[in-house]
Amino acid sequence: MGAMLDAPWNGVVFTPPTAIDIATIEDAIVNQLRSQINSIEIAHYPDRPETWRLTHRVGAALVMYKGAQYGELLETAAIIQERKLEFEIAIMMRDLGWAVGGDPSGPSPGAYAIIEGIRTALTGYRIPGCRQMYPVREKFVKRDKQGGVWTYASTFALSTVAVEASQPDGFPLFVKGIALEEGGQTSITVGAAAYTFNSNQQVQLPQVNVFAVSITGPGGGSLIQGTDFSVDRASGIVTAIPGGAISAGDTVQIAYTYGEEVIATTGQSEPTN
Repeated sequence: MGAMLDAPWNGVVFTPPTAIDIATIEDAIVNQLRSQINSIEIAHYPDRPETWRLTHRVGAALVMYKGAQYGELLETAAIIQERKLEFEIAIMMRDLGWAVGGDPSGPSPGAYAIIEGIRTALTGYRIPGCRQMYPVREKFVKRDKQGGVWTYASTFALSTVAVEASQPDGFPLFVKGIALEEGGQTSITVGAAAYTFNSNQQVQLPQVNVFAVSITGPGGGSLIQGTDFSVDRASGIVTAIPGGAISAGDTVQIAYTYGEEVIATTGQSEPTN
């Protein structure tokens, strides 16, 4: 009895499908906005903002990590916490979308249209390893009178899990496994044979996974399990119970039934009986 494997099984090491560090999340947000909005420049917030200039004729949206909040500890054996991260999109547009008294649907999108487009693109967006994004706030920041640029900020949040770094134990994923048949499908009956209890008042039967053990004592009478002896079914060991009818050195007749066992070991292509 056993299951056949196509090839030796050496175990599987599971790793997160996508890293959930800040840079990876920000990259995903930028790529999502670029895939949904093509009328303005979409980029990461510049490392040196004092030297950055808006050169796009319509506007730009710059993505920046704003910070995180950590929740209560979720585990006692390791540091596991909910981590809520916030990202801000700075929206810089050359107009609001219309001139004074003009039609809102002008020749180029304005700040209001881009704010709504960003909200639509990111609300419900899910990065692997994180919960769905959701908007937190929108606000007007300033208007650069010299450059004629309207600046707004939209903040979005998402949650993930922060887990302490740990070192693997170095144990093999699988060394050896023993399966014992319990349903009686492979039961084999062994007739009565003589066995002698050792100095520890035990008998080791030739098979394991035993049941239906019956013992005839030295005097020819049947002994009672639970009163005269006990049986470790998995290991096939019969032990005399103190105060019962068996003592160390006694020879008795033992009959029993056993079920098959299957042993699987690392590197084997199939288990053995």
